[in-house]
Amino acid sequence: MSIYKWLNERVDLDGMYTGLLDRKVPSGLSWAHTLGSATLAVFVVQALTGIALAMYYAPSPDHAYDSVRYIQTAVISGPLVRGIHHWGASAMVVLVVAHMIRVFTMGAYKYPREANWMLGVVLFILTMAFGFTGYLLPWDQKAYWATQVGTNIAGTTPVIGDMLVKLLRGGSQLGAGTLTRFYAMHVLLFPMLIAGVIGLHMVLVIRQGIAPKPKLLEDGSPLTTSDAQYPAYYQAQYKAAKRGDQRFWPDVIAKDAAVAVLTILVLVLLAKTFGAGLEAPADPSDSSYKPLPEWYFLPFFQLLKLVPGSLESVVAVGIPGAGILALLFLPFYDRKSTRSFRHRPWAMAILGTLMVSCALLIGAAYRDIGPVVEPDTGRPLTSAERAGRALFKGQGCNSCHQVGANKPTGKAGDLPDAPDLTEVGLRHTGVWMHSFMEDPLRFHKNSKMPAFGPPILSHQEIEELSRYMSSLRGKNGDAKQPQFVDTFPETPKHKEP
Repeated sequence: MSIYKWLNERVDLDGMYTGLLDRKVPSGLSWAHTLGSATLAVFVVQALTGIALAMYYAPSPDHAYDSVRYIQTAVISGPLVRGIHHWGASAMVVLVVAHMIRVFTMGAYKYPREANWMLGVVLFILTMAFGFTGYLLPWDQKAYWATQVGTNIAGTTPVIGDMLVKLLRGGSQLGAGTLTRFYAMHVLLFPMLIAGVIGLHMVLVIRQGIAPKPKLLEDGSPLTTSDAQYPAYYQAQYKAAKRGDQRFWPDVIAKDAAVAVLTILVLVLLAKTFGAGLEAPADPSDSSYKPLPEWYFLPFFQLLKLVPGSLESVVAVGIPGAGILALLFLPFYDRKSTRSFRHRPWAMAILGTLMVSCALLIGAAYRDIGPVVEPDTGRPLTSAERAGRALFKGQGCNSCHQVGANKPTGKAGDLPDAPDLTEVGLRHTGVWMHSFMEDPLRFHKNSKMPAFGPPILSHQEIEELSRYMSSLRGKNGDAKQPQFVDTFPETPKHKEP
């Protein structure tokens, strides 16, 4: 007895093939119908890369950052795997939203797919929660402060706000309890929930079939999907839509596989080209840091900045809550049988307004970031170097000196001879820069740079500033050999009495 025959007698392989693959589908399906399969492919990639990363990750504030740095610098293909996981998170959001837009524009959320639409909304919510819990795990500045802002927003919820914050943080403050909870939700809870929802979603797709073109369900249809005649009309029209020769295998599966492979190749390309960013280690005392969440949270983040403080809790809770409820129950208050997007002007107006508003808010958020002075050292700054960077900006050094792509912010003609400091750490030692900043005229009689010695800055502050400037070595600075050109003025000799 062959293995196939043995299995077929027990699990009905022939029946599974007929029910799952060897079935007709509506004719004229477009490439947009592959978005769901592409989302599933990215989820599988996220699961596999997440398992690989979890083998090296330590979910504690003392070791989380170092373990991520270890993945980036010491693990074979670690930067590639982390980059794929990083870009995969954005791809999941893009594909889920694009899939929902496709279903919305085709009216495929209407009878008999109301339950499947609601599962799609739940999948969208879980995907956003997946992303929110994931970007705390590197435990760098962005992760810490963006999560601080996110949990504070949750705290504006009326009545249960304080309890919700403590539940998310594992206490009153962001710390070890928060990281442990977010790690557990990110690698255990949400993957299981998403896998379950995707499974139910696919079962319903197989049971109900793929939605046909909208125009095939509009000719001679009753006015509403709640009409008693509509189920019989739908069954007859759907059966007619499958009179062509298109089958789920190989026609649909081939398209799905092609798009899935292309999507994965794009993720690999993005990971190889841009990698995954990692800022300085989380510093809870650095209140000057301006957090910026991932791009898919930016519209909401920017909107909160535009509303008065008295309305913050209303917007923070009301808009997401109202939006989720509107999406969940869309099939129950939109029961018109019209499905084509061209015949639903209100749907076009709502979707267009929403997309334009999100684009404008994202643009405003990036515009508000403004110019920054980045060390471009290829490594995170120490606490002393970060303090020096703050002094560099606070004392107006960036108004005269250029660092990397950040040009001087001062007026034209202000100290025109001020040198470019992009690679100053390769030309001068920290000791020399410390002495020079205290008294520039001692080194160059014609120097126009003001002295920053006490009482303007303390010796400690000048030391922090010099350490920051020592870190300025340009791109790939750690691989370059310094060529110091330090010259110290001679100390006057004391004459013997």
